[in-house]
Amino acid sequence: MAINMLSGICVFVLNLCVAFFLTPFIVSKLGMAAYGFIGLSNNLISYTAILTIAINSMSGRFVTVKVHEGNLSEANGYMSSIFYANLLMSGIILIGVIIASVYLQYLIDIPENLVSDVKALFLMLGISSCIGLMTGVISVGAFIRNRLDVTNVRNMAGSFLRVVLLLLLFGLLPAKLWYVGITMVIMNLYTLSANYYFYRVLTPELQIKFEFFDLKKLMEVISAGAWNILTRISDILSRGVDLLLANLFISASAMGLLSIVLTIPMLILSFFSIISGNYAPEFTRLYAIGDFEALKKALLQSVRLTGLLCCIPSSIIFAYGDIIYNVWMPGEDSGLLYMLTCLCSIGMVFGLPQEPLWNIFTITNKLRKSSLNLFYNSIMIFVTVMVAMFVIDDNMNRLIALALIRNIYGTIRVTTFLPIYGATCLGYDRWTFYPPIIRNVVNVAIVTSISLMVKHAFLSSGWMSLFAGVVFTASIGFVISFFTVLKGSDREFVVNYLKAKLKL
Repeated sequence: MAINMLSGICVFVLNLCVAFFLTPFIVSKLGMAAYGFIGLSNNLISYTAILTIAINSMSGRFVTVKVHEGNLSEANGYMSSIFYANLLMSGIILIGVIIASVYLQYLIDIPENLVSDVKALFLMLGISSCIGLMTGVISVGAFIRNRLDVTNVRNMAGSFLRVVLLLLLFGLLPAKLWYVGITMVIMNLYTLSANYYFYRVLTPELQIKFEFFDLKKLMEVISAGAWNILTRISDILSRGVDLLLANLFISASAMGLLSIVLTIPMLILSFFSIISGNYAPEFTRLYAIGDFEALKKALLQSVRLTGLLCCIPSSIIFAYGDIIYNVWMPGEDSGLLYMLTCLCSIGMVFGLPQEPLWNIFTITNKLRKSSLNLFYNSIMIFVTVMVAMFVIDDNMNRLIALALIRNIYGTIRVTTFLPIYGATCLGYDRWTFYPPIIRNVVNVAIVTSISLMVKHAFLSSGWMSLFAGVVFTASIGFVISFFTVLKGSDREFVVNYLKAKLKL
């Protein structure tokens, strides 16, 4: 697990560097409005996941449990059924993407000079998504063997390949949006081949054959994951339409601005999703063998360790966001970008440490209440945002509403429903997860306050000041969190791991 987490951190750092240095490069080549269509196209393509999420959200769980139970015949049945179902759905989605790309200018507001470019981008992102869908299930090998480090290494290599291609295309040829799409296609083709390689190496006993296809097994997986369709719809309503609403109700430029503002928070969220995924194989194993006391300890430790990590990026955003935008996006309104980013990041303080707890609903196969709660929450967010779009006349206040409303509702959900119902699903006391959650929030407040005082006393706007501030906050964040968030057993775990790696 420690190796998995360390490799996940490396992936995050690489992706952060890519976003930090590549985003202003692309914006300078294409402009703010054009850049916004990258995020919007990705969001529109992601809506197609509604069609397949019932299958893929639970695929790893069913195959993993059968492998750990020693029932390879059943595991191969699930693998083959899921693979061929995904193959069919990817073909259907690709046809839909091709049709949508032809009429895209009638669906969203696209400046005339960007119509063909945005269409090409949309089509290529759709092809890329279908490539990932066709062979996604074969990545389960790394999950079964708890070797997510190889998945992270694959992701690092894929990201590096994509960055090199983007730099070459934007550096040597006239700037076009579709370069982003073609590099995604190439990266996903690489990911496909890497997934297959690790699948054969890590789980040679698993086979995908059409003769193993079992409609009953497929329907069992779909039935278990059906509630995740509602979860996906809820996710779209709560945050997946932000860029679309900015495009329709404000302007393409406002959409580009919001796209930049969401870049860093979404990178951080994706990183902690990776971290929480690293816990899933061990949680699944403990649940499968019925060791609920060990599972409880593992869950609590995951919240504490994740809290240790989330304190640093959260505090850096709140303390140095204005400096970040001054050096990252020179010429843009850094004060506005800083304010919007803080509004978009409030929920992270409460939600990020709890990311591993979302695995509870999958491993216990209790998705109904979680999905319904998220759906009701998302309906409230969507209705509130839509009312705000019609009631508020000022475009700036509309942007603020888009950034803030989702975080208010999201914070309420992750501080009430998630820890209470998560504990209930496993038969624990409903207040089991609150102590580390509270400590994490207080810890972020302390580290952020110290960092703000240091910024106002010693730092100015520039790369050196930003570097000094980040190093300072990362250092004190780790030290303070080490003693305020972690328990003695956690500190021993971290120290022993560092000693082993440093050969002390």
